[in-house]
Amino acid sequence: MITDDYLAMIARQEKQFDALYRNAGALFNIPDCAMWVLYFVASSQEVLSQQDLINQMMFPKQTINSAVASLQKKGLLELVVIPGTRNRKKIILTDVGHELVSHTVARMRQAECQAVEQMGFEKMEQYIALYQEFYSHLHDQFIKEGVLHE
Repeated sequence: MITDDYLAMIARQEKQFDALYRNAGALFNIPDCAMWVLYFVASSQEVLSQQDLINQMMFPKQTINSAVASLQKKGLLELVVIPGTRNRKKIILTDVGHELVSHTVARMRQAECQAVEQMGFEKMEQYIALYQEFYSHLHDQFIKEGVLHE
């Protein structure tokens, strides 16, 4: 059935993306979740908290908290309480963290930017729109089928 072929291709592509980033993190000797923490913190236009990372990264809370604690212990991140909150902390890269990012995540981001330029911005916008449309339909069907709760 053609639908099965499409679904298998999508699953394969998702796994290829996962493996690409996981292999890059492994080459840099950075565990998967820790690499993504560095990626999101370094790439964000605004200061992120651990809760922001949980919302954006789609990793379990404990996994992100462990990765942040490990990076903090290595002197790559600092947690600073956000004034006016109970205990919400913003994540700040240290000088050592910035240095590591410049040799790892920044290189990945450069490769991503070059890939987008090679693909072309119009195609990239189409890809993002189609991916989001498929995700939205799939999410709705998961809820309808009881595979996922709202």
